[in-house]
Amino acid sequence: MNKTQGHHYTHLCFNVLAWLFAISVGLQVFFAGLALFVDSSNWVTHISFARYFSFLPLIMAVLAWRARLTSKTIWRCIGLFGMIIGMFLTAIFSSRIGGLSALHPVIALMLFWSCAELIRSNVRFSA
Repeated sequence: MNKTQGHHYTHLCFNVLAWLFAISVGLQVFFAGLALFVDSSNWVTHISFARYFSFLPLIMAVLAWRARLTSKTIWRCIGLFGMIIGMFLTAIFSSRIGGLSALHPVIALMLFWSCAELIRSNVRFSA
C-alpha cells in the first residue's frame, strides 16, 4: 500500500468514526428521553453508554492528523472531546453548580451539530 492509499484508508476510517460518534450522540439523547418519559431505570443506560464513545474524538484527531486533513479538522475533533469533558462535568457536579447543569443538554446539541459540520466538511474535502 502506498502513502496515498494509506491516507485514503485513514480518511475513510476517520469518516466512519465521525458518523459513529454522531449516531452515538443521537442515541444518548434517545436514552435520556427514555429515562425521562418512559422509565427512570434507563438512566443507567444513558450513563454507561457515554463511556463507550467518549474517546472517539481523540481517535478521530489522530486519524485526521495521519490522513493529513486540515488543522481545523484536527482542532474540531479536540473541541468535540472538550465538549465531552464539559458534559461529564455538568453531570457529575450538577448538584453543586445549580443552573449551570442545564448546559448539559445544550452541550449535547453542540456536540451533534459540531460533528455534523465535521462530517459535512470532510465529505466535501474527500470528493
